[in-house]
Amino acid sequence: MTNCLNADKLYRKFGTGQATAQTAGEYSLDGPEHCIEVILDLTTLTQTETIVSDTVYFPKGARIDRVEVVAHTAAATGTAIDVGLIRSSDRTTEIDYNGILAALPTANINVDGELTNYTAGVTYAGALVGATTATYVGHISASMTDATAFTAGVLRIRIYYYAV
Repeated sequence: MTNCLNADKLYRKFGTGQATAQTAGEYSLDGPEHCIEVILDLTTLTQTETIVSDTVYFPKGARIDRVEVVAHTAAATGTAIDVGLIRSSDRTTEIDYNGILAALPTANINVDGELTNYTAGVTYAGALVGATTATYVGHISASMTDATAFTAGVLRIRIYYYAV
């Protein structure tokens, strides 16, 4: 049997898919702010928006304060990435495919240890940064912006948000 959405719109995994380690998690911070952290291996990206973790959900009606990107392994060869949200209820409908990071170029993530913060209005910050998200729960998604594949690159992306 393959992975599927059941009648209650819950994503079910079967076989070896159940034991797949996840690359994202949420941290508890003091005060009203929350943080979702994603480890993104750029060499696994395609041009198709792909959910990066089955277990981490971005809540509806939250406001993204800022996005922090750390290059753990410098990006190489690829052109740029998008990071956004896909509706959790069906795992295919776009909330905003580049709403978190929009066309973030390799030049901004090609030095080991490089750390950059993206806030509302800053180049490469997506339209959801500084805005309240839609009325849907979302999964975080990522993709390459064109067919040029990455040959290296691992990012730690932290999304800071609070409920409104």
